[in-house]
Amino acid sequence: MRLSLVLLAAGSSRRFHGNKLLYQFSGKPMYRHIIDQLAKLPDSLFERRIIVTQYQEIADDLEKEGYEVIFNYDTELGISHSIHLALECLKDFDGGVCFAVCDQPYLKMDTIRDLIGAWQESQKGIGCLAHQGEFGNPAVFSMKYREELMELSGDVGGRRVIRKHLNDLFLYEVEDGKELVDIDIKLGGMEDEKN
Repeated sequence: MRLSLVLLAAGSSRRFHGNKLLYQFSGKPMYRHIIDQLAKLPDSLFERRIIVTQYQEIADDLEKEGYEVIFNYDTELGISHSIHLALECLKDFDGGVCFAVCDQPYLKMDTIRDLIGAWQESQKGIGCLAHQGEFGNPAVFSMKYREELMELSGDVGGRRVIRKHLNDLFLYEVEDGKELVDIDIKLGGMEDEKN
């Protein structure tokens, strides 16, 4: 199945008390961790690579790496608005969409690659990472779920659609639950985090 990648990087990081995506984590801005992992994947894996953001610095950086940039200037509408903007851009795309977030610094390239490969083999309409029963990002959706994703509102993401269609869900279990951790609050000594 043809695939597009959508990176969600528009949040205002209210709980973080600062822009967490630009915050230095293990020697580089938080958002660069997933970007650097994705860069190790074959170019052919994703037909299109899209970033939804409100930050010019992130947009300028990723445009140089071939990402299509969509600006979200209405972040108070929640993550659903970023999803809508991306799907509008992909309205004529008939494959699948892999949604990922930019605040999971422990996520590995192998995990992303293996999720996508196993999901495609599963023939299911939805796939996501999981650890001990907890769902996590990235999540992949067949475009047959486009309308349901477009109906989301507020700060509600694709998990709501996932929970409605458990019979069409492929779960890829990760051994290390740390990969699913998204950083929502500043941790002591974060700048020097090494693990």
